[in-house]
Amino acid sequence: MILLQHPREHETGVGTARMAHLSLPNSVLRVGVDFSRDAVVRAELANAPAAYVLFPQPGARDIREMRGVPDAKLVVLDGSWREAKKLLHLNPWLHPLPVVAFTPSHPSEYHIRKEPAAHCVSTIEALAEALTLIEPEWAGAGKLLEPFHAMVARQQWYQTEVRRRRNWRVRRHQPRTPPFARLVRDYGRLVCVQGEANAWPVRDPHYQEPSLVHWVAHRPVSGETYEAFIAPTGPLAPLACLHAELSESQLRAGVSRPAWLRSWQAFLRPDDVLVEWGSFFTAIAGREGWVPPAGTVVDLRVLAAQALQPRSGTVEALLARVNAGGPVPDLGLPGRAGRRLATLVAVVNRLASGAVLDRPGAGPGE
Repeated sequence: MILLQHPREHETGVGTARMAHLSLPNSVLRVGVDFSRDAVVRAELANAPAAYVLFPQPGARDIREMRGVPDAKLVVLDGSWREAKKLLHLNPWLHPLPVVAFTPSHPSEYHIRKEPAAHCVSTIEALAEALTLIEPEWAGAGKLLEPFHAMVARQQWYQTEVRRRRNWRVRRHQPRTPPFARLVRDYGRLVCVQGEANAWPVRDPHYQEPSLVHWVAHRPVSGETYEAFIAPTGPLAPLACLHAELSESQLRAGVSRPAWLRSWQAFLRPDDVLVEWGSFFTAIAGREGWVPPAGTVVDLRVLAAQALQPRSGTVEALLARVNAGGPVPDLGLPGRAGRRLATLVAVVNRLASGAVLDRPGAGPGE
């Protein structure tokens, strides 16, 4: 079993995923948002003959289908309903895996936290019932839930007798680092990257894993630009050319993946810091052989979400909210990837120069 926990849930004092992990010897607990580069998760799935995602979405299979499947791995998303949906969305490598679910036999006993709907239960309750449905002979559900029930009872005692939450903690004020400070500090090392993929609709009967077909990059400080077309390894998705804004002949004339990796590594410098908008394309690149060192990739979409209320939505929308700076550069790169890269470079240049975001209450550098 693999438990993928959202960082916000990790900070919750009365969460149940860690409790379940400590009670289940063969489980793995990982904390994060994008697990495409997580070596532990990749190794767990590589060694599993079959894997399933536990998630209550329309069209999910009955979890009883896992009965009799030897050494199957169950991937569990831990967080609030919104956070769990985000984990599923931000990890496209999960999409090809079959999704399983079940209808809880009774309401949740997680009385110290409000559930969004009557059918929602805590992670440890979900696992106790899921494991019982997968292995009817398993008699460990009661023991698995014992510490959970004890924790709930203890918290209720604090609420009624002590009249305060036991897990409440004082948050000390810490100076806030402007979200875009790293763009200023590392500007001389920044490389903006953008990709385009041959991506099939998840429910297409001919579905294949997304693969890179166009990879572009620009180094703002020097003006160096990189471009590579990468030949698809299989048939093109029905809308691949439309989405990429490129012709089929352009995509099919690309180089092999080993050749792309060699040229891309030759362009990079050891101290480069890469700036992306969302992790989708770098996640695909990781599956295809290029995994950047930890801490060398900055997701500008995450920084923007930290700085803006409401969020910007797209990189084009973020550019419209930066009220100073020069025009969008003409990088001479074709297709949607070239256009998006130019917008990303314009945003980075403006933010790195100290431009102010157009929002109420914003301060310099925010």
